[in-house]
Amino acid sequence: MGRCKACARSGPQISDKIGFCVRCLREKWPQLKAEIQKIHHQTRQAFGLPLAPPRAEDGLPCRLCHHFCRIPEGASGYCGVWWNEGGRLVGPNPKGARVSWYLDPLPTNCVADFVCPGGTGAGYPRYAHRPGPERGYANLAVFYEACNFNCLYCQNWHFKLSDRKALVPTQKMLEALKEHVSCICYFGGDPGPQAPHALSFSRKALTQRPGKILRICWETNGAENSPIIKEMMRLSLATGGCVKIDLKAYSTPVHEALCGVPNQMTLKNFALLAEMAQKRPEPPALVASTLLVPGYVDEEELEALAGFIAGLSRDIPWSLLAFYPTFYLDDLPTTSRRHAQLALAIARKHGLKRVNLGNRHLLSEAY
Repeated sequence: MGRCKACARSGPQISDKIGFCVRCLREKWPQLKAEIQKIHHQTRQAFGLPLAPPRAEDGLPCRLCHHFCRIPEGASGYCGVWWNEGGRLVGPNPKGARVSWYLDPLPTNCVADFVCPGGTGAGYPRYAHRPGPERGYANLAVFYEACNFNCLYCQNWHFKLSDRKALVPTQKMLEALKEHVSCICYFGGDPGPQAPHALSFSRKALTQRPGKILRICWETNGAENSPIIKEMMRLSLATGGCVKIDLKAYSTPVHEALCGVPNQMTLKNFALLAEMAQKRPEPPALVASTLLVPGYVDEEELEALAGFIAGLSRDIPWSLLAFYPTFYLDDLPTTSRRHAQLALAIARKHGLKRVNLGNRHLLSEAY
């Protein structure tokens, strides 16, 4: 049973790890921000990551994402994958990256499975091998081991334990591109900090498979520098793939409490990609997802997110995902059926046409 340190309210949907209820986060953010930052600093220190984006006056600038780090000599950027070594920015390059991968048989448990060619046959025959699910084919699931967020509930946090400078040869990835692979999905962590490598690999892969179906897809927090995420979308548009952006929360206080960073760039880029996605309505090129974190991604957050998406296009698919307690945010319950049904009702109220509820097996009856 958690208790809010600001208002003394208690309940199972208040995390002692965060220390505050969602209402106080939104209403008292100026007073609470420093304490929230302290929590995130502690969780990053445990893995030897920079506590905040570096801002060294004489540091090397990195322009890959919303942090626009200035990295001092001998240190890394916030993501932990780009380093200033001898006055040179060193990190992932066309020959290698901090990455792992596996072949995932289609259809798979993808955020966009309910609308993508691999799960539904959408875009057949140009973008899909079959008019229905692509059984017998596979997705090359590429996991990038770095992130420019600090989500307290990260499902894949184990990548933070790996060697931050060890790069895996790109040639090994190309060897994994078997004939039955019909899509590549970059996720993580997040592909953003290593986007130049992913873009380079995508072009090599497409050159290796001329005239064949090979969709390029991304699962990202959407905080890349806008020119980079636009190039990511261009590849998806051309190949029948999609960009899946995780809209973790709408209000800045809730987003910073959960993820340690603001979300202005994510919202800006989502709007930018919504406009680009109009060039190819089917299969949808932009997909939103939101994890239903009990007590924090509440009715107010969901109303704001649904209104934001619907204001851009009611045709944008939105996948609502049930939460599982893990990593530092392990003291909350799983998402309740009531919470999930509320989220679906809000999405429909705002006129969103394609809404999906994922991870249904995690739903609980309580709360």
